Amino acid sequence: MVIQWADTEALNSLPRLIKSYIDPEDPSTAAHNILRLAHLLLLSNHLTEAHEIASGVFRLAKNLSEISENEVGLPLYTPNSLEIFWQEHQEILPRPDDAPKSGRGPLETYLAKEQWGKYRECTRTGWMLDRYGLAEPEDPSIWSDTDDPIMLAMCARLLAKTTTPGTYPSQDKMREALAAGQKLYAIPEIPLGEWLLSRPENRQRQCWLLYRRLIVELAIRLGKFQTAADLLSQALRVDGLVNGGELGDFLMIPGVYNILPLLAQGGKESNPFFIPKADAEVMVKEIIDALELRAKHGRQWALDESKVGWRELLDRLAEGAFKTHPKEYRAMGVKTTREILYDPATEEEIEEAEKMVGKLPDDFKAMVRLANGFKGGWHLFGGGIAGIQSIDFADGDAENSWSSRTQEDDEIFDSSDLIELQTGSESDAFYHYYMRPTAWNEDGERKDNKYRYWHWAPWMGSTNQYNSVRDYVASCVEKVEDMLDLGETEDYQDGDGSED
Repeated sequence: MVIQWADTEALNSLPRLIKSYIDPEDPSTAAHNILRLAHLLLLSNHLTEAHEIASGVFRLAKNLSEISENEVGLPLYTPNSLEIFWQEHQEILPRPDDAPKSGRGPLETYLAKEQWGKYRECTRTGWMLDRYGLAEPEDPSIWSDTDDPIMLAMCARLLAKTTTPGTYPSQDKMREALAAGQKLYAIPEIPLGEWLLSRPENRQRQCWLLYRRLIVELAIRLGKFQTAADLLSQALRVDGLVNGGELGDFLMIPGVYNILPLLAQGGKESNPFFIPKADAEVMVKEIIDALELRAKHGRQWALDESKVGWRELLDRLAEGAFKTHPKEYRAMGVKTTREILYDPATEEEIEEAEKMVGKLPDDFKAMVRLANGFKGGWHLFGGGIAGIQSIDFADGDAENSWSSRTQEDDEIFDSSDLIELQTGSESDAFYHYYMRPTAWNEDGERKDNKYRYWHWAPWMGSTNQYNSVRDYVASCVEKVEDMLDLGETEDYQDGDGSED
């Protein structure tokens, strides 16, 4: 049974998360996603498991940037939500030494200031005059005489408001603000997903008017832990982790760890993002194993050339592309998977191409001997590449685009360094090139001596760059196979604008 969990609108799986860490060249996105999972485990009251996973990321991922030739954007700071967690549990779950430290003064003072800032954010009222034309009432206690959602939110904000940093209202003001907020939240409201489909006119989400985390915090400060847990449950069920109720913000609420055990008692009925204890224990083991594997043995790329040959790579590309983009390919006249791949180039054609542009990359020649390119879509694969068909030296525009978009070098490369490949099918103005090693590794500092590949379009903000032609083709396979794993298909419209 594959372990899965919900997070906002996405359904995640443990195998997919692990693959995203050990498989790509840069695992930074996966490292951040593992920390995100640690937050969900905290919300599920699995404190030990969350601690082990978060500590593992900081302990085992920190050296990856040192052993990689490419930039690796691993977590450079410790989220305040984790700092608060470790501060409140320092005797049994101490802060890991490897977690990056803030240079903003004493940690306890800094966190208290950040928590008050989050509280202050929830009590602002000036925007309500601009948005709704509603000025602050002279007496916020009028909330008891109205059922207007906007006025209820205004009164709750005013009653909870303080202007002196680090201070909070009196117990009486908190009780009244809590009551006003509860009256607002007692008004029936459909879950966010349904609301987004219907978009009722002139209706504002309650969580937009009054951040739910404010009322949760007030209940905690008043010692009403079960009430706070019920309010947090309502927030998660009705609005999820958006609109002022982001996961990290909930976990920054002072005293939140007093109510998480109460929330966890209801399982998924109380918390749609709840992760069962048994799943959490498996997550810890498999994620720590993956972190250690990459730390000790480096990248474990499933499509490495030592594991997957060109024949399999091309067949998987064609199969995945046709399954995920059938309408677009059929509109192009492609009726079968095999038609996505061009026929192999002959040795004579390869020799002729090398007479024209010089030595071809070895991996590129290996590909065209099996398939002389492949067809992409308008955006899919940047249109694909046509192998050595119409291969030629790049023009000056290509050289300028590389120089300006990478900002690596002020020089304009010699035209013989950039070889242009034709797109495999009609596309949205994509251009494809490979670059000789002499252009990017002139001083020989880099270990490999491969031909780089890249493509771009004039409307793009940057170039898509790869270490080799094979890496580009492998990325195409990863794209369509990821779509298959997620059950995604093309977003395609034909010429008349219809979807079919």
